[in-house]
Amino acid sequence: MFKLKQAPNYLWLSICALALLMAACGPSADPLPTRTPMPTFTPTVATQPTPDLNAAATAQAVAAAATTQAQQATQPVVQVPSAPVTTGVTTTTGATTTTGATTTTTNAPAATTPAVANAEVVVNDIINVRGGPGTNYNIVGAADPNERFTVVGKSPDGAWWQINYNGQTGWVFGQLVTPQNTGAVAVAQNIPQPPPPTNTPIPQPTQPPAPTQPPAATSAPQPTQPPKSTYKFNVAVVGKCERQPAGNWFEGRTYVNGQPQNGFLVAFSYAPDGPIVATIQSGPHPGYPGWNTGFYSHIISASGPRAGSWSVWIVDEAGQRISEIATWQSTGPGEACNQAVVDFDSRP
Repeated sequence: MFKLKQAPNYLWLSICALALLMAACGPSADPLPTRTPMPTFTPTVATQPTPDLNAAATAQAVAAAATTQAQQATQPVVQVPSAPVTTGVTTTTGATTTTGATTTTTNAPAATTPAVANAEVVVNDIINVRGGPGTNYNIVGAADPNERFTVVGKSPDGAWWQINYNGQTGWVFGQLVTPQNTGAVAVAQNIPQPPPPTNTPIPQPTQPPAPTQPPAATSAPQPTQPPKSTYKFNVAVVGKCERQPAGNWFEGRTYVNGQPQNGFLVAFSYAPDGPIVATIQSGPHPGYPGWNTGFYSHIISASGPRAGSWSVWIVDEAGQRISEIATWQSTGPGEACNQAVVDFDSRP
């Protein structure tokens, strides 16, 4: 039997190192699993951006400029020399609007006077139409009941209406007409000056001529004096009669001892002592407060003058005649006598 020879020490060291190296390269048992720790959630605060005020203002200015340019492109610009121009401010005053550097003015419609219905008066009775607001003005015509006239003005005291009388200016007393739509009528600007007062001549009774003495050789009877009037008004005189193309009327005054007196009834008819057609009171009275002392007036025809004979006298309250009779003759259209003046006086 043979004997193994002991290997040297360095050889054993080499063998052990080789064995270890081979063990490392060969398969190995699976390692035990290791628990992985769960992750921890940490919230992250979002960082808000800091607003840029300058950038916002710049954006607004750009938008406003774009709007202004669009408006300027579609709307006309009216320059007002006297109006101030405001930059960057929008103001509205009245009808002027200022935006940015552009001023636009819109003219407001002019104020108009509300339409007013035509002012007029309706005549209540036969009345005189005069040349001014008062009975001291001349008569320019007459009007019948229910006639209508356009009102163009009024007197300062509102008692008379200025009317368009057949193309000319006339005046009617307010209490003798019915006004309609006259609330806005202004005081007339062309009121004529009243005529100066005239002294109406007082009628004087006429004395019959003295009888002539016959020759001494003739024994003719002496004429007798006419009897003295027994009426209260013993004087009745047609003073004058004028041309009047508008119609027929008469007027005058009642006197007592030469002084005008009010309150007497003047009647007229187609014949002396004939049926009385109408009476009118002298002086101021209801319906005619503006008449002068003793004055009276009565219209016979307002639609046009007509020829005829007219008798005028004074009656008492019972209708009995208390004056002499005055008679006058109207001559009709276009002639010389249609407006008579008849005065009465009571003389001792």
